[in-house]
Amino acid sequence: MKILHIGKYFPPFHGGVENFMFALMEQQSLDGHQVSAIVHHHEKKQPFIVEVINGAKVHRVPFFGQAVYAPISPTFGYYLQRIAKEEKPDIIHIHTPNLSAFWCLFFPCVRNIPWVIQWQSDVIGAVPDTKITMLYPFYRLFERALLNKASKIIVATPPYAQTSKPLRLFQNKIEVVPLGLFGNNCDVINASVSQNTLNLLMVGRLTYYKGHTLLLDALSELSKQGLVINLTIVGNGELKERIINQIEKCNLAKQVTLLSNLSDEALAVELNNTDLLCLPSIERTEAFGVVLLEAMRASKPCLVSDVEGSGMSWVVQDNKTGFVVKHNNVKSLVDKLRYVIEHPELLTNYGKAGRERFDKHFAISSVSNKITKIYQKLLS
Repeated sequence: MKILHIGKYFPPFHGGVENFMFALMEQQSLDGHQVSAIVHHHEKKQPFIVEVINGAKVHRVPFFGQAVYAPISPTFGYYLQRIAKEEKPDIIHIHTPNLSAFWCLFFPCVRNIPWVIQWQSDVIGAVPDTKITMLYPFYRLFERALLNKASKIIVATPPYAQTSKPLRLFQNKIEVVPLGLFGNNCDVINASVSQNTLNLLMVGRLTYYKGHTLLLDALSELSKQGLVINLTIVGNGELKERIINQIEKCNLAKQVTLLSNLSDEALAVELNNTDLLCLPSIERTEAFGVVLLEAMRASKPCLVSDVEGSGMSWVVQDNKTGFVVKHNNVKSLVDKLRYVIEHPELLTNYGKAGRERFDKHFAISSVSNKITKIYQKLLS
C-alpha cells in the first residue's frame, strides 16, 4: 500500500506522538509498504525539504511561528495537495491534534482518499489554557468535519475511547489500537534503593498537566521525614522557571537535576540508571504516555496517576508493572514513594513484568499489523 502520514512534527523533535509515528512508519516500510509523511519543521526559517529516513520519505514544511501551541504554516496546504497528486496514496493517516490537518478538508485530491485519524488526545483538558478555551469553538467546527469525513478513528486505550467528548458521536468509527515502539535489548541496571535513597526520572514537556510541581512537593515532604530521593527531570517548556524556583524554595537543589535537549542515547542512559519512571499527570490531556513504553522496554517500573479517562493506568498495571496513585494528590505520592523505599524488591519484579507486557502488547510490529488490517478493510 501507499500510505501518507500527516503529522505535527517529526524526529529529531522529541515527543511521544512523534516517536510513535516514526516507529510506525519505519515498521510499515519494513513490511513492504510505500510510506511517506508531511510534517512541519520544528525550527523556524527552514526551507521545504524531502528526506528518506529508515525507508520512509519525510516532507518537512516551513512554519513561521506558533499560536496556542500550534505551528502556523500557510504553505502546508499547497505542499499537501502537491504531494497527494504526485504520490497518489491509498490511505491517509492523520495524527491529531494538528491544526494543519484541516487542510485535508479543502482539496478533492485528498478528500477522495480514505482517511484514518490517529486520535492522540482531546484538545480541551480538565484545566484548559484560557486561549484554548476561547478558540476551541472555532477549532471544533473543523475538528468535527475531520471526524465526519474519516473512515476510521484509532484511539490508543479503551478508557480514552469511552470518555472523549469529541468522539461521542463517532463511536461506530473507533478502533482501539495501543501505541507502540521498537523493542531493544539494553543492559538493565538493577534497582539501587539503599539507605533510604531512591532515584526517580520524569520525562516530558514542562507543562501544567504533567504534575512536576506535585512531585516536587512530595519530595519536599519526604525530605523532611529523612528520606532522600533523587529526581532527574528531562524536558523543556513554559513551566521551567516556575519549576526552578520551586526547587530552590523547597531546598531540593542537591536532589533534583533538570536536563533538556537530550539525545536518544543520553535519554536511554537516564532510563537505565533510574529506579522508577514517574508520570504523575493531573488530567486526561495525558492520554497515553509513550515514555511509559520507553521505561517498560528498559525493564523499569512506572508510577502514574489514576486520572479518569486517561490510558496511563491502563498501560501501567497497579502492583504488577508499577504503581498507581491518586491524581493531583501529594499525600498519595508521599505514601507510595515511602512504600517503594520500604519494598525495593518490587522495583526489579515490576520492571521485569513491565518488559513482558511491552513485548506482548506494545511492540511496534504487532501494533503496525493491527493498523494494516484496518487499512485493508477500508480498501476492500
